[in-house]
Amino acid sequence: MGKYRSAVRREEPRPIRQQHPIWRGIGCLMMIIVPILSFGIAVLTLPFFSSTGWVPYELTSPIQVPALLWKFVPVLAQFLQPILGFPKLKAYLLLTMVYTILLGGFVSLFYALIYQLFGPPRYGPLDAPPPRVKVKKYKR
Repeated sequence: MGKYRSAVRREEPRPIRQQHPIWRGIGCLMMIIVPILSFGIAVLTLPFFSSTGWVPYELTSPIQVPALLWKFVPVLAQFLQPILGFPKLKAYLLLTMVYTILLGGFVSLFYALIYQLFGPPRYGPLDAPPPRVKVKKYKR
């Protein structure tokens, strides 16, 4: 036995526990589903908000694009014309953003609750137990 060789055999390192592939798929779907669902909710709720007067006029006006853009990039006009002609587009996009934040927060809270209930334990087998310290109130 040499000077720099140990007689102790090393254990094979455990494979790193990775996330199940289905959770990646669900996350990818949620990145697509939440904005689409929030746009649908915005389309359904904007007439209610418009009738109550909560939507300012600036959000209901059509989007104005500078004429210089149409002059220098005429191909862009073919693609943007149907989108920009959509009435109340700014209001729909703003409501979509609000609903995306709300739905994303709700999904995150739901996921955290499920993970807390069914996820791995907080402390593993190699972790030290939490300290049991009784603190007395300091009196002078």
